[in-house]
Order: sequence, then structure tokens, then C-alpha cells
Amino acid sequence: MEALRNSGLIILICFVTSVLMAQDEMGKSIIPGEIWLDETGNRINAHGGCVIFHNGLYYWYGEEKVKGLSEKEHADGGIHCYASNNLVDWHDQGMVLHLSREDTLSDLSFDCNQDRPKVVYNATTKKFVLFFKLYLRNKGTSVAYVGVAVSDSPVGPFTYSHKFLGGNSPNGTGDFAMYKDESGILYHLTVRKPDKAFVIGKMRDDYLLPDGKYEVCEGITNHTEAPAVFKREGIYHMLASGSTGWEPNPARNFTSENLAGPWIYQGNPCEGVNPYNGLGKEKTYGGQSSFIITVVGKKDAFIACFDINNPEHPYDSKYIWLPIEFNQIKMSITWLDSWDLEVFQE
Repeated sequence: MEALRNSGLIILICFVTSVLMAQDEMGKSIIPGEIWLDETGNRINAHGGCVIFHNGLYYWYGEEKVKGLSEKEHADGGIHCYASNNLVDWHDQGMVLHLSREDTLSDLSFDCNQDRPKVVYNATTKKFVLFFKLYLRNKGTSVAYVGVAVSDSPVGPFTYSHKFLGGNSPNGTGDFAMYKDESGILYHLTVRKPDKAFVIGKMRDDYLLPDGKYEVCEGITNHTEAPAVFKREGIYHMLASGSTGWEPNPARNFTSENLAGPWIYQGNPCEGVNPYNGLGKEKTYGGQSSFIITVVGKKDAFIACFDINNPEHPYDSKYIWLPIEFNQIKMSITWLDSWDLEVFQE
């Protein structure tokens, strides 16, 4: 009997160990289109954002969406931050910038719209600069500002500094990307209002305001939104979308040897189908591009980030992260139900 009990205990231990190992392996995988949890088991709430790498850690910034509110009911709550050393296990760093429910005269009143946050580190000033698209309360969407906030730390708090109208337009600009080149110069690439031309402007050395005039990016189709830009082997790549409001549309891919252009249209880079909603490349899996993550320590390692927007229940919106592959200068993005960073070479 003792031998049987011992053998049963060994079998149980082996079973539990195998389950834990499987769970650990699942925990190290990226599962696009699923609900993603932080290390405490709470839902990650960081939409339309970006991921930066600083001093050995990745920081994910995104819009905090208030549970129970729709986009029409002003679901934005501010900017949330998470930190990770592996892009899979995310630790909640809390809110780094809040919208105010008390001060209705503030630019950051709770019923403004604060979209697509992007954070850039300025090595000269040693400041983290947060940019976001800002529609002021009760002013509609015909005029869009770029809001700017600053912090000494990647985990905040960020202090709101000011807003500006980009694109040399009295109506400002819409969706945007911030690209910092090898020499530390920062560029604002964005869709101009109201003509929807895609433009680029250089930022000041302190990154706080544009420095001079914007110019049109030759070759970028009008009405191009949700831009994400990165550089590989001397070629700039842009992943973007069309302009259809909250409804998904086909992704767009452009390449250029110069940020101002001419850019060359390379088609829709997406392949495969999202099994959760049955949507494929013609609808970008139900998502819209938000950012391209550069994986540190890996060769040609870039991750395309998309958000599956749910305007009626934005808190329930989900994320799609997929590895980018290359055939010479053309990128391709293929749906994977589950994947990990081993897809990239060292």
C-alpha cells in the first residue's frame, strides 16, 4: 500500500509540474486578440499607445478606458503605464497622467478626447516627453491639438505642459507618429486637418514644439491615418490605415529612403484571419495600427501593434501584436494564434 501511495504521489507531482510548466510556457507567449492580463491578473488597459525601451525595461503607455462608458460618453481616463523585461509579463505602474473630473476648464477635463499617446526620451534634457492627440471639451473634432506632458521618470508622473496646432494648419493635425533619428532629432509625422494630406515637421531640440514649417510627404496617400514608422537597413517603413472612423479597413505599407519622401506604396502587408472575429487582411483582423515595437537584442525584430477598437465598450477593446517578416524591403505580417520572441534571430 505504501508503494502504491508513493507511486501515486509521484504521478501527481509529475502531473502538477507538467501543468505548471505548460502554464509558464503559455505565460511567455503572445496571444493576439485575447484578453491580456497584468501580473496581478487585472486586464491591461493601455489603448492606442506605444512601447519604449529604457535602461533594460520596456514601458507600455496607452489610453486608460473607463469601464462602463462608451466613446460617446467620454471613456478616456488618462494615460496608463506598464513595465516589462520581456514584452510578455507586464507590471502595472499606474496612471501617469490623469484627466480631471473637477476642473472642467482644464484642457484635460474628463470630457475631452485624449488619443494615441506616444512617449519619447530626450537624452539632452533627460526628460520623457509625452505627446497625445487632443480634442478639447465641447469643441467637436474639427480642430485637433497635440498635447504635451513631461516627466523626469518613465513611470511618471507626467506634468501637462501645453498644446500646439501641428501641420501649420489652424485646424491642427490628427493621428501621428513621433520618429527619433540616430542623431536624436525628433520628427512629427501626421495627417493634416482639414485636407487630410500627410505631412512631416521637425521638432525643437527640447521636443516641446515644432521647429519651422511642415512639408507634405510625397507618395503618402491622402486620408492615411494611424501611422507607425521604423527604420531597417537604411529604409524607412510606415504601417498605417485608411480613414473610416471606428470601422476597420485595409492596412497600408509605404517605404522610403527619406522621411519626407518620396514614399512608395507597398500594398497591404497583412495575411491570415483572426479566428475570434473571422476578419482577415481586408479589415486588418478587425484592428488598426498603433505602433511598431523594436525588440532589443534581436536581429530584424519588429512587432506590429494593432488595437481592436470597440467604441460601444472601449474598456473591452483588445490588442493584436504580430511579428514582422521581410522579403528584401517589403514587410509582411501574418496572423499567428500564439507566438513568442523565439521567432526572431539573436
